[in-house]
Amino acid sequence: MFENLRSFGLTKYEADVYLTLLRLGSADANLISSTSGVPLGRMYSILNELLEKRVIHSQETRPRKFIAVDPSTSIKYLIEAQRFKLKHQSLALDDMASEIEKELLGIKRSPQNKQFWTAAMGTGAVLDIIIEQLNMVNKEMRITVGYPEFSNYVLSKKPESELTKAMLRALERGVKFRMLIDRDLNNAERSIDENIKSIFRYLGKNLECRITSFSSTLFDIIDDDMVNIKINSPIRKEELFAIVHVRDKKLAKEMKSYFDMVWKDAEPLKMCGKFDSLC
Repeated sequence: MFENLRSFGLTKYEADVYLTLLRLGSADANLISSTSGVPLGRMYSILNELLEKRVIHSQETRPRKFIAVDPSTSIKYLIEAQRFKLKHQSLALDDMASEIEKELLGIKRSPQNKQFWTAAMGTGAVLDIIIEQLNMVNKEMRITVGYPEFSNYVLSKKPESELTKAMLRALERGVKFRMLIDRDLNNAERSIDENIKSIFRYLGKNLECRITSFSSTLFDIIDDDMVNIKINSPIRKEELFAIVHVRDKKLAKEMKSYFDMVWKDAEPLKMCGKFDSLC
């Protein structure tokens, strides 16, 4: 119980005094001090803190007396205070994060001339890398989308995913997207929800989509110097099994040329109604 009270924002002495008052009923500072073991010299500052936290009441008599607020009400007040504190801490962290991000982005970095690659396995880790690239892309991104991404993330029936939010943020800051979508999709998967309509509303602006049939591994090209190579699960077609992220301008140039060749022969994406489904 003592540790739980401390986790709700009371100090050790405050918890001692509150529990003592619960046991005693009403009492003055001298009795509370002698019963709880809290030094009398600290007592009034502690009692004032508990009054501010609304977990005790005072009676203006001589000597001044105190009584504990009903536990259910006290806990309610303590929870409200902790939530208020956490909310402000969260806002402060957000502000600090924005400042740190600006400072870090302002650091001049040496050009990445050498090849660097990293790999990840498992849906969660794969999505983390894709989201990271969406967050850091500056100018343009060419994306090939197959069944796993399209059915599970683009045509999602779930609340707006982190991938969707990351792509929307990139679109909102003016990043240009070219998306090649694999023709081999189930017709049953072609209706879309409100969350994803927000992406397709950028069609004709800084988002272009075309349909094609893929015979190669799916890939993305980020800002002419990075490539994602995406590997589907051999067992569950709705999952992305792994991803290899490569920083290599030469490879990115080759992949971009291949993408543009496929793009040239691909069919424009057609939407039925007001972005209600794919035609």
